[in-house]
Amino acid sequence: MNSSTSPYTHLHFPGFRFREKEMARILAQWDMGNGVLLTGIRRTGKSALMKAALYRYAQQGQAVSYLDVQDEDNLARFYQNLLTALLTHLPVTLKDQLSTALGSVLKLPDSLSRWVRQQISKVSIPDVVEIELQPQQEQLLRYWKPLTDQIAAHIKACGPTDTPVIGIDELPFMLENLMEKGVESNEIVVMLASLRTLRDAGLRVIIGGSISFENLLSIHSIPHTVLGGLFRLPVLPFTRPEAQSYLSETLAGRFAASPEAITLVLDNLPDYVPEVLKIAHGFLVTCENLEACSDSLANEIMPGVRRAFLQQFDERLAKNYISTELSCAEQILDAVAQGDASGTRLNGQQLPSGYHRVLSRLQYDNFIVDAPDLGWRFSLNLIRLWWRASRGMA
Repeated sequence: MNSSTSPYTHLHFPGFRFREKEMARILAQWDMGNGVLLTGIRRTGKSALMKAALYRYAQQGQAVSYLDVQDEDNLARFYQNLLTALLTHLPVTLKDQLSTALGSVLKLPDSLSRWVRQQISKVSIPDVVEIELQPQQEQLLRYWKPLTDQIAAHIKACGPTDTPVIGIDELPFMLENLMEKGVESNEIVVMLASLRTLRDAGLRVIIGGSISFENLLSIHSIPHTVLGGLFRLPVLPFTRPEAQSYLSETLAGRFAASPEAITLVLDNLPDYVPEVLKIAHGFLVTCENLEACSDSLANEIMPGVRRAFLQQFDERLAKNYISTELSCAEQILDAVAQGDASGTRLNGQQLPSGYHRVLSRLQYDNFIVDAPDLGWRFSLNLIRLWWRASRGMA
């Protein structure tokens, strides 16, 4: 497939690096007909990985679609975009069968029926503008479940590679937006259950989000069964060799690409998250000696990293926790901060009753993550350093 004429050029980023292991695991899951859930803290490159995996699969001749729903707060509009992504890429024979079934089995209102048939008959052609019919939102909400049940019944008879892979990026953010808009929990459950129905029928998806999906569902008492069957793939910060390669490549021809400069930088960066490395690169391009690199680390790079990452955590503590929860959260974070940086176990007997709910919220807010041996650690070393400093720990 020629990338210059491909309808998937918006997914292509030539500078994508260092995620070949994760890429191989994603494509292997799709080949087996499975879906993938990307997990991890903000700015570790989950969206870039999702787009790169979809683009590579498209290069292999597979149909893919990408939906960024971070700012979506309209459930009917999400349904509309999801159906368009799915129906447009179905095989012709399946489209014919589905079109017949929707007319004879499922009696849709005329306007909704015309819109669905338009999506079924649509051919995905880049740079072609079509006149789009618009379904009435209340009709789409009312008929969503029987409509997706009918679609699922037909795609179930297909092989796993006969339907597109659909990327749904930042789905947890969309759930938060819907809740803030007053959408009832039962409507969100129906939406998530319909995604599970389509997945069980053979639709392959990849779902990503900076917010912990599991903890978001727990906090709002939504069943986790909607996530069943998804392969969970954590997207971790770069390793030190990967970070070294990144800086060597992006700073090539400059003093900051020298071994001594890169060693200095990596020894002082708290984490090797892609966004941290991008911030460092932006300032290092003008450094012409080690003294300049050291000065930039202290006065430009680290302040920039702190601005990019820490404000959100301060705001979450102030916004998301009532006074009793905040006290418990501080006790948990203190215990984790005083333990080993690689992880420490919590002694529940020393914490207030009901601490498990606060623990889930701290995970949901990306303060802490699972560590080996049933322990906990901060999601970023930067957060650990910030918390220790703010609490007067040596």
